Amino acid sequence: MSKTEKRFDHMAAYGVHAKVLELAEPYLDRPNILVAGAGQGEFEGRLLAQGVDAGSITSVDIDPGQFLVEGLECGFCDLNKTTPFADKSMDVWLSIEVIEHLRDPQNLVDEAHRVLKDDGVLFITTPNVHSIEQKLRYMLSDEFYWFRDKDFDGLGHIHPIFDWLLRRMIRGKFEIVTYDAPRFRFKLLSKGPGIPLPFKSKLFADINVYKLKKLAPANS
Repeated sequence: MSKTEKRFDHMAAYGVHAKVLELAEPYLDRPNILVAGAGQGEFEGRLLAQGVDAGSITSVDIDPGQFLVEGLECGFCDLNKTTPFADKSMDVWLSIEVIEHLRDPQNLVDEAHRVLKDDGVLFITTPNVHSIEQKLRYMLSDEFYWFRDKDFDGLGHIHPIFDWLLRRMIRGKFEIVTYDAPRFRFKLLSKGPGIPLPFKSKLFADINVYKLKKLAPANS
């Protein structure tokens, strides 16, 4: 792993940016790419390193003052509310570890549907609460990891986004094209790396990564 990759992954869960970049690669030549919930700009740095034109990247965040990437600007945007973008103006919408921070996560889905073009693609990542380890933690403590009181106070994590909940939220707006995760591993209440697994299952993922395609209008 390069020094740049270590820097980017320092602010996100392990491997999340790399996995999203892998899934988004076929769409990075499109002219309007929105990073909604940019943070310090780690993912934008990866986009630039990948050769994406800076002029095609739009970044917004609730706290744009933390944005660090030279050559790009970050605007203010509260994703709980209507975003400042025209209908069907964006090709790609990326919200990486964002939706669980929102008071109104449904609004993110609704706004992405409004703002994306008819062939637009939405990327969402969020902590996985369906793993065996998470189920065991909840049985023993009545709390999910990443959604404890200290995670609410320190990280601003509000809502666990269950897979079934996301599927309800996107109903009639998007379809899930790809489900993936940075890694799949067997791990039970330990701080070690766990045992890597050769197959994909929410029972063994830390972070859920979704690629969603906007559904065509009903009358098309």
